[in-house]
Amino acid sequence: MSINTLAHVFTPHGNIVYTANDFRQTVRIAVAGTIALSISTFYDVQYGVFFVVYPLMLMSLVPMFNLHVARQFIFSAAVNCVEMVLIVGYLSQWPVIMTLVVFALYVMRFRFMSQGPLFLLGSMGVVCQSTMLNFMSYPTSNWHTLMFSNMEACVMAVALSALLHYLIPDVEPRKPPPRIEKDAARIRHESLLSGTVATIIFVVFQICDLSDSLSALMAGILILFPMHYRGAVISSIWRVVGVVLACLYILVVQLIIYDFSNHMILMMPLIGLGLAFSARLHVMEKVGAGVGFASITTIGIMFGQNLHPYQDLVFSDLYRITSVTVSLVVTLTLVFLMHRLLNCFAATRFVVSD
Repeated sequence: MSINTLAHVFTPHGNIVYTANDFRQTVRIAVAGTIALSISTFYDVQYGVFFVVYPLMLMSLVPMFNLHVARQFIFSAAVNCVEMVLIVGYLSQWPVIMTLVVFALYVMRFRFMSQGPLFLLGSMGVVCQSTMLNFMSYPTSNWHTLMFSNMEACVMAVALSALLHYLIPDVEPRKPPPRIEKDAARIRHESLLSGTVATIIFVVFQICDLSDSLSALMAGILILFPMHYRGAVISSIWRVVGVVLACLYILVVQLIIYDFSNHMILMMPLIGLGLAFSARLHVMEKVGAGVGFASITTIGIMFGQNLHPYQDLVFSDLYRITSVTVSLVVTLTLVFLMHRLLNCFAATRFVVSD
């Protein structure tokens, strides 16, 4: 589906449905990402990736705005900050206990996602938890700056979403997505599978020095969002395609304005164009975290980490593509093993039917 959409995205008269609401969501995503990146670049914030990725995630995954969405988003970030201080500050001297607590939090959040009504609370919590645990594991990280950056980025994301939905409203009311009925065994299967694999990823990133592999970390976490094996396989293919597209575009942008990348007036239109293309692909796919979403988040992560012209751009892009691919292969292997293990028990059995 997404690969076919990728072909149609270049042609305005394809068979893919692209409504007026879709166009407005595309504009909101591109404008929000450009504004967020401009703010983080202008103020040279230390954790600019938060300020860029959070608005893009909120605008992409939730095409509407209301108080319920805002409460879930901000509450999740606030709770995460408290949890991270307690986990890293007090439990880091007991690695086994710390890992068990992280596992319990992951399972709880994936359970929220599996049940549906609190999907945003769970998904935002998973992303926050994974990112902050990774940053806080390095002694050079300033916890106070990290916490405040996380909260400020969440508030800014909600404010941008509210503002852009007010300035660029939908043409017609959106219908809520159909709710998927799940039995208790499936919910347990999805929660335990995703929580276990996410915890293993956490352990790997704690043991290994992977401070420059945020894209790989997020790739492994985001393909768990379908919360079952078949969905993870499809999501990983979409993720690779989206990352490759974004990396190629970023490389072209950097090469075009190589010596002038510190000039925001030159950079931002090109970044906005890339976000607009990715956002258009995302809303045309209508599959949630597909190729377009992968491209959007990759652009946000890479530019949010403030790439500079003196870096080896070819190596930087190839490193991210390679690290993401390795991360996806390892994550899929773990998902498959957990899927087979959980299906050995009736209480956690879930077989995807055609």
